[in-house]
Amino acid sequence: MPDKNKMQEELETLQLEEAREQARERQSKRDTRKSRSESIELSLRRDRANQEAIQAACVHRKGGKGTAQMYQGNDPNYALVHHTLSHGPTIIICQRCGMVKAPPEPLPKNATAAQRSEYKEQLKDYRYYRSLPTDNEPSGTVLFTFTPYDEAA
Repeated sequence: MPDKNKMQEELETLQLEEAREQARERQSKRDTRKSRSESIELSLRRDRANQEAIQAACVHRKGGKGTAQMYQGNDPNYALVHHTLSHGPTIIICQRCGMVKAPPEPLPKNATAAQRSEYKEQLKDYRYYRSLPTDNEPSGTVLFTFTPYDEAA
């Protein structure tokens, strides 16, 4: 019988070691996933900040030669495309920096004063870009609308 007890203890020890190893592997996988997602988020934030810096420096004008004038065009026309989306709104896209300006989302019925102020600012900004002169042809798609019945389906 002492042999059986010793074998039982050894089996329990092996099972415990195996369970600990599996726990370490699971923790390692969690840490790897976490570090990978943090790395991706950091990269996305860095890319977004870089793109915002490029867009802030761009004057959205046509013309200019070489890298020195890459975002500092000298033409009186702007490098903007007015594109009408299939569901109605028109967006403005800069061909140089990729900036996209869309009309602001409609205000809710019970909008606060801060929301109204922000809406007015966004609308003013959108209208400014919409009014800039460009010799580009507007683009668009076939227009269609959704009715409340269609959205529910």
